[in-house]
Amino acid sequence: MLNIGYAQEIITPPVGVGLAGYMNDRPNVGMYDDLMVKVVMIDNGKVRCGLVVFDLCSVAKQVFEALEEKIVAKYGKEFHSNLIICANHTHTGTELRREQNELTEYAFNQIVDGAMRAIERAVMNLLPGEIEYGSVYNNPYGFVRRYWMKSGIIVTNPGWGNPDIDKPESDFDRTIGIIRIIQNGKTAALICNIAQHGDTIGGNLVSADWYGRFAQEVQHALKASMPVIVIDDASGDINHFDFHQKINQTSYDEAVRVGRGYAAIVLNALDKLEKLEDDEIVVKNSSVTIPHRKLTPEEVAEAQNILDTVPDIPKEGDFESQDLANKVPAALRYFAQRALDCHAKSVPSHDCRLTAIEFGRTMAIVSLPGEPFNGIARAIREKSPFKQTFIASLAQSVSGYVPMQECFARGGYEVQPGIDTVAPEAAGEIIDASLKNL
Repeated sequence: MLNIGYAQEIITPPVGVGLAGYMNDRPNVGMYDDLMVKVVMIDNGKVRCGLVVFDLCSVAKQVFEALEEKIVAKYGKEFHSNLIICANHTHTGTELRREQNELTEYAFNQIVDGAMRAIERAVMNLLPGEIEYGSVYNNPYGFVRRYWMKSGIIVTNPGWGNPDIDKPESDFDRTIGIIRIIQNGKTAALICNIAQHGDTIGGNLVSADWYGRFAQEVQHALKASMPVIVIDDASGDINHFDFHQKINQTSYDEAVRVGRGYAAIVLNALDKLEKLEDDEIVVKNSSVTIPHRKLTPEEVAEAQNILDTVPDIPKEGDFESQDLANKVPAALRYFAQRALDCHAKSVPSHDCRLTAIEFGRTMAIVSLPGEPFNGIARAIREKSPFKQTFIASLAQSVSGYVPMQECFARGGYEVQPGIDTVAPEAAGEIIDASLKNL
């Protein structure tokens, strides 16, 4: 028999705290909606495990470390090792990596303390429950954001209606995975696995992005204020931009459209889910060493030449990936400096924790570090021994983009070097280690 508990807490930062996800500073001037941390705990009498999911662009290293200290002190090391801690990837959530001050310290404590309160309540709320699971191959709001241009190069986010677009770099896994928790004869919580960037809004107002609108729509339809959780499938090269149309896809209205659209797909699939019959739970942890990028002397010289020759012209407004493709001087200089920093300051590698929560031989939830390209998830699912494999990216360990090896030679925003950015072989190392863990 399974006992299941769940809880959620607000972690919205105060006005003035920066927002993550872009290259420029964005102190927030208010909010559209609250940020949350959501927790689901599952216990079969032998193993207790769970998910801790933040409405954040990523989980900062200091948050991982502070949470680990508090969780281990209260519940022990085994409890902590049985958790997958991740972010959904909203680009209008709290930024903690830049300059620290009294406001960011408050926001940091709010995130850590909110997570602990949610974990504690989820544990106290453990009650008998059932799990249903399933999936639907339907993601009409996702697009591969890296395109082959007619000139033969790859460009990330090439712009709406760009006549030079040839085709997307690849296809992607459009599976939406669903886990429904049932208690007292009704839906008590939902966990959904969707490959999609959380960057529909922009600007400087706090928001959970489409994840928040998705949760609100599901709650409204089911008439319950239950936790509705999105774990981000591998989406480092996936976003919501349809460049074949000339429409505005950066606004709060777009977050509403995408969130409501995904909600309709998930709600329509609820009556098609299967009951999880096996209550055996196994949690496996391993570590993978991720190699870091090494630049050639030619790449270092090219970066220095850009800094020496491109004028230093500040860019107004949000600083985004397409500025590199458009050769905006500020973007060229930014990435040139990143390349020099990569050469001067990077360490050879870093270790990442990988976790797999396995339910019999039926279902598994697998963690991935950073922003992995969708090809990594596809490679894991294709060889996974489980009937259904859920992918939780931005989990357990801090890392940046993890592109497929072949993407590095093609260019684009995601493969630009920076301090401790991954080497081309990193994707293969993560795929192999994840499959070994399963």
